Amino acid sequence: MNAIQYALAVASLSVTTSSASAWTPASCPLANIESQRELHELLSLRAVEIVKLAMSGDRERLAEWVTPSASFNLGAGDVGRPLGTGIQGAETLAATMNADTYRYLGWDYMDGPAMPCASQKVAVEFVDSQSKSMSQVQFTFVGGRLADAIGWQRSFKGDSLIAANPIQ
Repeated sequence: MNAIQYALAVASLSVTTSSASAWTPASCPLANIESQRELHELLSLRAVEIVKLAMSGDRERLAEWVTPSASFNLGAGDVGRPLGTGIQGAETLAATMNADTYRYLGWDYMDGPAMPCASQKVAVEFVDSQSKSMSQVQFTFVGGRLADAIGWQRSFKGDSLIAANPIQ
């Protein structure tokens, strides 16, 4: 995934309208969400919560958000790495990333009506500060449950922009 593809993936909340008809308000727990901004925030935080639950080993709560067929893949270098499905896949993803921080971009666009029961994509970046690796992961939710998580792990370099001893 190149930088432009990632920026586009992060900047958009993809909606697939064809799967919306498969859900009814009674079967979709997110049916009452009307705002794209609210939906983006909720699903981004849900992706983070899934990783936290997978790290903690709370399989019972993890099963509420991850479908048994959810697939996980975290490529690195020039090789894709399938990590499994369901709860086991989520746990393998969390262990592979070994993240201590996360970030995601906010919905800084004009708000609009949401289709919360349709397929939705959000991107979250997970950072392992000790090994200086970053995992950019796109999560696909259907009706609020995770259907897949696909990403890429990269090394990174960084430092402060403020010089310790500014040149006079």
